[in-house]
Amino acid sequence: MKKCTLRIKALVTAALALTLIGSTGLAGEYNTDKIGELLLHSRRDLTLVCAHRGLHGSVLGINSRIREIRDIPENSRAAIKAAADKKIECVEIDLRSTPGGKVILLHDAKLGRTTNVGDVSGSGMQNYDPYNDTGFNPLLSEYYFPTEELKLRTASTNVNSVSKENLPSLGDILDFIHDNKIAIILFLDIRDVHTARSAWEIVKRHKNAWGTPATKWVYFKMNVSKIRAATPADFEELGIFDPKTEAGSFRFIPGFLSNFIDMSRGTDQALRNWRAYYERPYVWGTELIVKQYDDRLSFPLNNILNSYSALRTTGSPKVMGNYLPFPETTNYQYFSHRGECCVTPANWYWKSKFGYGEDTADLREDLIWMINVAAASYGYVLSDDPLTAIETLKKANRRNTRVIWND
Repeated sequence: MKKCTLRIKALVTAALALTLIGSTGLAGEYNTDKIGELLLHSRRDLTLVCAHRGLHGSVLGINSRIREIRDIPENSRAAIKAAADKKIECVEIDLRSTPGGKVILLHDAKLGRTTNVGDVSGSGMQNYDPYNDTGFNPLLSEYYFPTEELKLRTASTNVNSVSKENLPSLGDILDFIHDNKIAIILFLDIRDVHTARSAWEIVKRHKNAWGTPATKWVYFKMNVSKIRAATPADFEELGIFDPKTEAGSFRFIPGFLSNFIDMSRGTDQALRNWRAYYERPYVWGTELIVKQYDDRLSFPLNNILNSYSALRTTGSPKVMGNYLPFPETTNYQYFSHRGECCVTPANWYWKSKFGYGEDTADLREDLIWMINVAAASYGYVLSDDPLTAIETLKKANRRNTRVIWND
């Protein structure tokens, strides 16, 4: 009888442990299934924070002052682990394809700003200086050497400030998350269809440490204007996934910028196209890059944001997110998509070719504006300064993270 009692206790203990571990993490960690549910059914008391390119060092802000963060490169393994260690529930990483078809983590179209390609190339060139536009800064599309030989640079203005971490592939990152028992969700920011197709095949082959398929915690995020997919039917025809057999496993967050209006041929059709995306079962949320807003719908995409805000008065719709720009350079500006310095938000203003409107300002650097605009419609924010975003949201009673904890 004693042995039987002990055996029962052991089975109960084991069952309890399995319950606590669940499909996504150990007790005390985030539950990625619960985060997924929050994307599908947004809450007013929790705004999700996604660390843009991971939790990495910067030349400005809080990240530049925290010793264990300031030398972490963007889009790196260390940036993902740092985000998990600081209890950030989401990381967005940038993906591009090499000429040989390998899917790597890289934001810029060129290699110079974020890697030591000058050292490695054997060209006699210095590492690239984005402030002076000097040194070696080749296009990734024209770089035929092994990218795994490249080291990631830190955010330091010293061009020779190089980390110990090699430029990672998507497979490297998914393996790293598995091996380090990290419970987090990944947004994959992808600019082209070829890379998205390759990434989907890679994601399908991976799991986390608890056996949960990566398809349940990795989300594809693409600017639909960039890939010329005005409607979900257009998107499905691109062949990134099979809508007949994989609509239940592929998870997509379409991004809508002001130029979506011209592609849709008007604001009314843009709203209809956005709603068609929103209603697709494989769409888990939408990202709407609104820069200005008023209830008279004076600015680009305001009619979509207003329509979404109305949905929130009647229930808990799929989440809507926006990007919170954080200055990247010593003069409080930004690097271009090729890695050069410098651009300002004004460089991102849009004006319709057909008279449908234009951007006249960009208020997104103000997190207070973003989290309160349109009756607090935004349910997630992307930020290169996620720790400050979290503290701001806590003060606004918008960080009820207990609903996504595993225990």
